[in-house]
Amino acid sequence: MNEKIKILKMVEEGKITADEAAKLLGALGEGKKRGESSKVVDSIMNGVSAIVKVIPETIGGAFSFTIGEEKEIKVKKGDELLLKSVGSSINLSHHDKDEFIIKPNSGLVKTRKENSTITSKVVGGSADILYPSNLSIAIKDVGGTIDGICSGKFSMKQMGGTAKLTFEEIIDVSIDSKGGTITLFLGNCDVSFDISAPDGSINFEVPAEFEIEKEEKVKGKIKKGKGRLVVRAVSGEVSVLPIKRKERK
Repeated sequence: MNEKIKILKMVEEGKITADEAAKLLGALGEGKKRGESSKVVDSIMNGVSAIVKVIPETIGGAFSFTIGEEKEIKVKKGDELLLKSVGSSINLSHHDKDEFIIKPNSGLVKTRKENSTITSKVVGGSADILYPSNLSIAIKDVGGTIDGICSGKFSMKQMGGTAKLTFEEIIDVSIDSKGGTITLFLGNCDVSFDISAPDGSINFEVPAEFEIEKEEKVKGKIKKGKGRLVVRAVSGEVSVLPIKRKERK
């Protein structure tokens, strides 16, 4: 029984959680850069969709909820959002209120706040999220779609998914993707960037001063390079485009 099947079987039997499955897949995915068989890694990536199909049963039994209701949470200075998504479609938007609002459309959703951290889990569905622009965001996603306007302080770890993210400003942004497609739309950003795509490709179409400009790695700055943007996409595609490109679509 190969590694992928073992992980799928453990999830199906309720022996491990969605988060644990994602970590195992991530660890196995690192095998590609160590020169291990590409067939193993490809098999693991193909298994993400299968994991999404079996996880709802397991999580449903663990948390005793079905579809979450719309929820509003007051946001204070220093708060952060931790979003965990599995096989879901998430849309992010800013608004002028000091509130985090999540509007589930389908799937299993659970949201709560503890101390300064808002934790939201979305499994096998879709949700719209509204939040103030000063809220820092951290996302962990497996096999989903993340779309929308992001805050200047943003981090994401994604496996086998798609992300289309818009940044009006960048303070500190880090993205780690395995086998996915990342598209960044940049507004009037002043930022230093370091983007790598081992076994993948990079399309960078924003005017910039380059220190390194290769097919699988670009490094440099836009304007004075005040902010920080770091992207690593293993076996994936990264596009960095001007925000006007999105507006024309």
